[in-house]
Amino acid sequence: MILAVVAAMCITTAVAESGKSRGLWACKTVDGKQVFVSWRMRATDHPLNTTYRLYADGELVKTLTDRTNTTLPLSKATATLRLEVADQSGTVIDSQEGVTCDDNFFHRIKLEYPGDYAMGDATTVTYTPNDCSAYDMDGDGEQEIIMKWEPSNAGADCKATGPQIIDCYKLNGTRLWRINLGPNIIAGCRVTFLCYDFDGDGRGELITKTAQGTKDATEAYLSKGPAATANHSLSSINSAGVITNGGKEWLTCFDGTTGRELATVDYWPLFSIRSEWYDGTDKTDGANYGHRGNWMKGCVAFLPAEGGKVVPCAVTVRGIYTYSYAAAWTWDGQQLTNLWKHTSDKKGQGIYAEGAHSLTVGDLDGDGYDEIMVGAAALDHDGTLLWRTGLGHGDATHLGDFVADNPGMEVFIITEEKTATYDAAMLDAKTGKVLLGLPQTGGDTGRGMALDCDERYEGAEIMEWSNENLMTCKGTAIAPWHIGSTKSSSINYRIYWDGDLLDEYHDRSHVDKWNSTTQTWDRQMTFYSYGGGASTINGSKYNPNLQCDLYGDWREEAVYWTKQDADYYLNIYTTTMESSYKLPWLRDDHVYDMAVAWQNCGYNQPPHLGYSPVAYYKELGEVSGIITVTGDASEKAGVRKYLKDGRLLIEKEGICYHVDGIRRE
Repeated sequence: MILAVVAAMCITTAVAESGKSRGLWACKTVDGKQVFVSWRMRATDHPLNTTYRLYADGELVKTLTDRTNTTLPLSKATATLRLEVADQSGTVIDSQEGVTCDDNFFHRIKLEYPGDYAMGDATTVTYTPNDCSAYDMDGDGEQEIIMKWEPSNAGADCKATGPQIIDCYKLNGTRLWRINLGPNIIAGCRVTFLCYDFDGDGRGELITKTAQGTKDATEAYLSKGPAATANHSLSSINSAGVITNGGKEWLTCFDGTTGRELATVDYWPLFSIRSEWYDGTDKTDGANYGHRGNWMKGCVAFLPAEGGKVVPCAVTVRGIYTYSYAAAWTWDGQQLTNLWKHTSDKKGQGIYAEGAHSLTVGDLDGDGYDEIMVGAAALDHDGTLLWRTGLGHGDATHLGDFVADNPGMEVFIITEEKTATYDAAMLDAKTGKVLLGLPQTGGDTGRGMALDCDERYEGAEIMEWSNENLMTCKGTAIAPWHIGSTKSSSINYRIYWDGDLLDEYHDRSHVDKWNSTTQTWDRQMTFYSYGGGASTINGSKYNPNLQCDLYGDWREEAVYWTKQDADYYLNIYTTTMESSYKLPWLRDDHVYDMAVAWQNCGYNQPPHLGYSPVAYYKELGEVSGIITVTGDASEKAGVRKYLKDGRLLIEKEGICYHVDGIRRE
C-alpha cells in the first residue's frame, strides 16, 4: 500500500512538473573539501528505472539511478551545473540548469529590517524574524520564504502589540513584498498565515486574518468587501489590549507575487466579550482579558467544493479550551466564499474544549478528502464532527504512519488537563480509538513527540515529558530519552538529516541521532557552531523559523535567524551527508505538504510524512523483482502483463502493479 500512496501523491503536488521543480542545489560540504549536489525525485518518477544525469560546465560527471545526491571534487566549485532526468526509455522528461555552488553548507538570505515602531505610550518596539512558511508564490518553480517579523512586545497575553509584518523573499534574497497587518491585529502566535495555490493558477496566495489598519504590499489600506467603507484610523483595541465588539475582523486573500489585496470578507465568528470564554478559577475573557476568544488558528485542507470538485481551502478555527468555531473558505481567483461553518458551543459536544495550540490535516478516514484534527477531536471534510476523545486540550499533536500493524495513519497527542484519562495517547486517525494510553500522572504533559528513530522496532517511537523513557509505539520502554547529547533538551522536532530512513531528533539548533546500540543520543550537527548563527524562536519552544524539504534531495532543511553587524539574516542549513536512498520530494506527500502550510500555526509542530520510508523501501524491494521480469521469464515466474486504461500492469499472485509509477491496486 505504501507505493500506492506515494504514486498518488502527485495529484496535490505543490510545484509544477518542470524547470526548477527539481530543486537542484549545490554547496560546499561541511568540511569545505568537496561539493555536495542534490536534487529531487518526484512522485511521478519511476522509483527504479529513472536516470539522473549531472553535468558540470557541459561535461557529464555523474549518472545515477539509485540516489538523488552526490559529491564532486572541490575543483567543480566554480562550475555551472545542469541536471537531466530520463525515464526508463531514455527520454529526457525534465531538466534544470544554471545552478552554481554556494560557498557554505548553509544558504544565507539578508533580510530588510522593517524599522522600530513607536507605541502610543511612547515605548519603542523592535522586531526579530519569526515563523516562516515556504511556497512557490510567483510560479517560477522555486519555493519562496514567507516570514513574519515578531514585535518585541508580542506575548501570551492579548495586549496591544506592534503591527505584525509579513515579508516574502526569494532564495536569492530578493524581497517580493511586505504586508503590514496593522495595529488592530494582536501579533504573535495567534497570527496564522496560509500560503498555497488556492485557485490552481500555478502561483501561491496568502490568506490571513486582517483588520482596519491593515495595508497590503502597495502600502494601501484594504479596500475590498467590508474594508471599502471602513475607517482605518480607528482602533479596535481597548485600554486593556482586548479587541472589543466594535473592532473589525476580516479574512483577506493576498496575491502571492505582489502582496496586493485580492479580496476581503468578514471573519467568522466575530469576537464577543463573554464570560463563557473561561480561563480558570479567576479569569474569564470579559473586557479586560480576551485571551481565549482571541485564539485563532488556520490550515489548508483539500475539501469537496461545489460540484464535488476537491480544492485546497483555507480553514480558520477560533477557540481552544471551551467554545470552538471553524470555517472553510475557497478562493477561485475572484472571491473568497464560505464553504461551511462549524459551531461547538456546548460542553461535552463536538470539538468543544478539545483543541490544541495547532491544527493537523490529512485524509484521516480514507475517503479522498481531508479532515482537520483540532487536537483531541477531528472535523470531517464537511465540517461535521468525525470523532472526539474527551481528552481535552494539549500542546502537541502528531499525524503520520506511526503504528506498522494498524491500517492507515495514527495520531499521537499529549494532554494538559489533570482530569484527562491519559498523559499521552496514540489514536487511530480514522476513528479516534485509543490504541495506546499512557497513564495520567497529574500534571501538564507539556511536550510529546513521535519519530521513527530505532531500527529494532517496527513503527515509530514516542516520548513525552511525563515519562522518562523513549518508548515503542506500543508503549514498551526502550531507555531514558533525556540522555547523551540531549540532556538539556526539550521535546520539539524530528528531522530527516543523515540519509538513512530513520528520523533524527531536532531541537535547540542541533540534530541528534539515536544510537540503538548504546541507547543514547549522539550529536550529529550543531548549527550555531559554524559561524552562520542559528537563533531559535518562540521562547521555551526553541523552534527553528521553519523546517521543510525546501530544495535538494528528500532530506529536510532547517531555517534559523541570526543578527550580525546590525543586519538580520535567515540561514538555511542543509545536510551534506551522502545518502544511498531516495524518496520523492517530501512535499509530494500530501500530509507533509499540508504540514508545511500549517507549521506556523500556534505552537509550531514538526511536519511528518503520511507514510513510513522504511515501509516504502521494504515494499519497493518486494516489487523490484517483478518489475524487471520480461519475456519468457515472466511466464516462468507466473507474472501476467496486460494493459488497463492505457497503463501497463503486471500481476503476480493476484496483486496488480502499475509500472508507470508502480501504483498498487
